[in-house]
Parts: sequence; structure tokens; C-alpha cells
Amino acid sequence: MLNPKRKQCGEPDCKRAFDADRAKDWHRNYTATTGKRYATDRYREQAVEYDKRRREQQGHWRKQYPEAAALADARRRMLKQQANQGERFAPRDVYERDGWTCGLCRLPVDPGLAWPHPMSASVDHILPLSQGGTHALTNVQCAHLSCNSRKRDRVGLDRPEAPADNAEG
Repeated sequence: MLNPKRKQCGEPDCKRAFDADRAKDWHRNYTATTGKRYATDRYREQAVEYDKRRREQQGHWRKQYPEAAALADARRRMLKQQANQGERFAPRDVYERDGWTCGLCRLPVDPGLAWPHPMSASVDHILPLSQGGTHALTNVQCAHLSCNSRKRDRVGLDRPEAPADNAEG
């Protein structure tokens, strides 16, 4: 068995433990030699000051491009209004209508799994709201949370390949 505090095995958890122990040792040595703790707060303050100066010099993108900002605001208002005017339905109705089957990968969805488990059930908009889709029963389907996240706001994707079995023959 390999020592988890050494980098020799290459596993991320081992490297993380090794780096954490090395950082703790460095902080202990710094405190012992200087008599005070290492101040990381001043770097945070410097970053905040830098951001303030940069914003003052450059300005916000909304001030630089007012037409684009107005278009973005109008689009956002339209999408919110359209989503609020959609049908009201319970996600469970969608899951039961689709037979607890993912509409993207066609694998079964386990009703016992709860969010944020990647294989838990979620409601997927077939035509995303950001692309002009409606929040209606005809535009939604049951999907695994991971499949839905992978699809993002894209339209017209063929179903991704289901995980292939490694059976040869």
C-alpha cells in the first residue's frame, strides 16, 4: 500500500492530502520563526482595491455598450414574462407521464434519488426557455440531472449515446 501523503500514487486525493500537510507545515514553521501568523488578508484587500481601480478606469460594460445592455435587458424581461405565463404543473406529473425514463439517454430514472445526485430526476425543456421555448407540458420531459446539465441550453441534439457495454461479440 502506498503512503497517502506522498505523490507517488498520483491519485487526486493523495495529492490533495500531501499538499494540505505541506501547507500546514509551512504555516507552522512561519509562525515559529516570525512569532506571528502569515497574513493572507492583506492580499484580499489588495485584490479588492485593484478591482475598484480597474472598474473606475474601464467602467462597466453596460456604460461602454448601452445599446447591448438595453437589448440584454429587454430579452431577459421577455424570457421572464414568457416563463411566468407558462402552464403550472408538478414535476412529478412529468416524471410519471414519461414513465421515469430519461428523455435524453433513454435510461431509467430512479425515483428514490434526490437532488443533487447526478442521476436524480429533473425537468428538461426540450426547446429551452432561452431559445424561445415555453414552460408547458408539451415542451418538457423527464431527464437525469447530469443529462440535463450536459445538454445545457442547446436545441435539436440527437440523444447522446447511452453508456456502451464493454461486452464483445
